[in-house]
Amino acid sequence: MASNEHSGLDNSQLHVPKDFSSASANTVLTKDGSNNLTWADDNLRRTQQFRVTGYFSKSDTNEYAPTYAANATHSWDTAVTNPTNDAQDAVAQAQLYCTKSGYVSGFKGLAAATSGRTVNFKVYKGTPADESSAGFALTQLGDTASEVGGGGTNVDVFEAGSMGSSATFSAGDVIIITISAGAAASTVARFNATLEVVYTE
Repeated sequence: MASNEHSGLDNSQLHVPKDFSSASANTVLTKDGSNNLTWADDNLRRTQQFRVTGYFSKSDTNEYAPTYAANATHSWDTAVTNPTNDAQDAVAQAQLYCTKSGYVSGFKGLAAATSGRTVNFKVYKGTPADESSAGFALTQLGDTASEVGGGGTNVDVFEAGSMGSSATFSAGDVIIITISAGAAASTVARFNATLEVVYTE
């Protein structure tokens, strides 16, 4: 048996894989479609998806977030203000409390809304302060997703554009998603969507 097997080498004698020093951060060594070893983005391990679903029925153009009770999500019935009225809003309205920094890579889903009525979806970030009742400013991430309803029997697909590495958040931020009607007229919508985030630390 050889006396220089890798399993018997000291740590000081081990080396990192080829091109490690020039590889970008957050990449992994993988085999590509041409059977070559390459350093590729490791987003898959750093990506999480969150379900965002609800029911909305309003006759105004205010933005609303979900109301919670008994560990269940009910109608999207809590008006969102910017800056927020107080830190309680973060608890009641946030879809996600960010434990690490990263970016929103996508927000898309399905909606069934009143025929001819527009519904708008927005993704915001904000930074509540610990042990504080102070309000905090909201910053919209990406574009507004707007969809014109086709009636209760139709399903429409919506997506917020301009998401990606520019739609960043920091550890300690909250992500708040809102829905609003496009006009002050009776608008009912049901929706089921996915929020996708990529952590960068």
